[in-house]
Amino acid sequence: MKQIKRIINILIILLTASFSTSPVSAVESAPKIVGESAIVIDVETGDVLYEKNPDIKHYPASITKCMTALVVLENRDLDDTVEYSNEALLSIESGSSAAYIKPGEIMTVEESLYVMMLHSANDVAHGLAYEVGGDLPGFAQMMNKKAKELGCTDTNFVNASGLNDSNHYTTASDIAKIAQAAYCNEILQKIMGTVRYEQPATNLTKNTRTWINGNRMIREGSEYYYEPCLGGKTGYTVAAGGTLITYARLHDRVLACVILKSQNSAKAYEDSIKLYKYIDENKDFSVYQQRSVEQKNKESVEENTQTQKTIMKETGNILKTAIEKIKDDWILIVFIVLLFLYVKRRIHLKRKAIAREKAR
Repeated sequence: MKQIKRIINILIILLTASFSTSPVSAVESAPKIVGESAIVIDVETGDVLYEKNPDIKHYPASITKCMTALVVLENRDLDDTVEYSNEALLSIESGSSAAYIKPGEIMTVEESLYVMMLHSANDVAHGLAYEVGGDLPGFAQMMNKKAKELGCTDTNFVNASGLNDSNHYTTASDIAKIAQAAYCNEILQKIMGTVRYEQPATNLTKNTRTWINGNRMIREGSEYYYEPCLGGKTGYTVAAGGTLITYARLHDRVLACVILKSQNSAKAYEDSIKLYKYIDENKDFSVYQQRSVEQKNKESVEENTQTQKTIMKETGNILKTAIEKIKDDWILIVFIVLLFLYVKRRIHLKRKAIAREKAR
């Protein structure tokens, strides 16, 4: 009897264990990353697929240049020219990343953007800032205004390059908004995805210069090459650590990944690739596909509504103009009619007078 009870107890324990022990989940836990803050979003919908300390403030380093490029593109055409002043070129820290542009050198805005984004050239960033904003403080105001327009709430820029300053900070959440806007700009999207750029000769540099994108996730043969990666922007200073914006196409969706305060650039690459692989293997992308369709439908309805309002407004303006014109012409018409009736009356009276004369 005791033996039977013991067997029953063992069976109960085994059955309990089999039900209480969690099965191997189809969704793995998120990977551990070195970066102190990170976020991954769907670029089209803005949905957050992963986040870690998204609202903690950090120094952005050179990913600042994404905002610099956005402001420049809003205020200049690609074929506009920039003459690099000595003041602008000397405003960067000695020894920081630079293209060593010469004072008085003239480049187009397009050339400047390629050099700034691919080579992370601080001298070019500040040259553009002086050209567009008059000086660094003026351009920083434009950057902060744009950041607010994008919905950033914990970001402040004081320069165009991302060089360290205690008042130059952001969050992963805010940078995601900037990254989203950057990718939605077709010109900037193309620049960020360019691996190699041949810069034509300028007034002071007669040779063609070649610039290679600093983002090793899009460079085939690199240790950190990641095939789905579409581009991005790198950043590093001692204070900021490794910072990185990248984009990748997974399941026909474009995602943006932001890493802040990683140990260095290499760790920022590793963090990004880990997160992309985790999301690729564990996220249900049908949700975002459906949300994208819903968002497009909503935008289509809003566009149609706006179109109808525009047509009604234009029609109203045409009618108003027509009424005013008719109103002005009506006075003339009434005058002509009255004149006609007056003349007709005079003719009638004249004929009657002639008839009376003949009757006599």
